[in-house]
Amino acid sequence: MTDTNAVRDAIYAFRKARLGLERRRLDYGRETRDRADRLAEILPASVAELRGYEREYESLEWFHDTYADRVADVHDAGVATGTTHWRDGVTLYVVCRALGIETAVETGVLYGSFDAHILAAMVENGGGTLHSVDLPGGPPGPFEYGHLIPDRCRDRWHFHRGDAREVLPDLLERIGPVDLFLHDSDHRLPHMRFEYETALAHLEAGGVLASHDVRLSALFDRFSDTNGLQSCVVCDTGIARS
Repeated sequence: MTDTNAVRDAIYAFRKARLGLERRRLDYGRETRDRADRLAEILPASVAELRGYEREYESLEWFHDTYADRVADVHDAGVATGTTHWRDGVTLYVVCRALGIETAVETGVLYGSFDAHILAAMVENGGGTLHSVDLPGGPPGPFEYGHLIPDRCRDRWHFHRGDAREVLPDLLERIGPVDLFLHDSDHRLPHMRFEYETALAHLEAGGVLASHDVRLSALFDRFSDTNGLQSCVVCDTGIARS
C-alpha cells in the first residue's frame, strides 16, 4: 500500500507541475469572456441573463468591501495570491444565481473563497444553505477555515470538520438531495472519483456537480460523459449538470 501511495503521490506531483505550465499558456481573459457562452450551453439561462449575473457580481459592494479586506489579510500573511480563486468564484456565483441553488455541499474549504462566492449568491437569491467539509486543523497562517466569508453570509454556512471519506456519505444522506456539489479537496484520482460518485447519487435532478482544478486530469470529462452529464470548463473549474 505504501508503494502504491508513493506512486500516486509522484503522479499527482507531475500533474500539478504540468498544470502549472499549462496555466501559463491559458488565456484566462478569454476564458472569462467566454464564461456566459459556455455556461449557457448547459444551464437553463440565456447568455444575456448570465452576463447580467456577472455584472451584478461586479457591483456587489457589500461583498467586495469585506472580501477585499480579508484577501489582503491573507496576502499580507505571505500566502500566495492563487489561494483566492476569484475567477472561478465568479463562475460559481453565476451558476448559483442562475439555478437559485438552495442546498450546496463543498469539500476543501481552506480560506473559503468558493464558500464566500456561493454564499453571496445565496444571499442575493434570498435563501440557501452551504455545508462545507475540511480536515482537522486549518489553513496556513493565523486564520480559521472560511476566513474570506463575509459576516453577512455566515448564518447560511455550516462547517463540518473531518475527512470527506468519513463525513460526506452521512452528511449527504442526512441533508437529502443537493442542488450543487463542489469538489475542491484532495485532487488525487481515487479521492476525486469517490467524491464524484458519492455526490452524484445525492444530486437533485438538474443539479450541478462542480470541481476545481479539473485540468489536472481527464477524470472530470470522463466522469461527465460516462454518466450523461452536460459539462463545460471555465478557467480551472468544471461544471456538469444532470
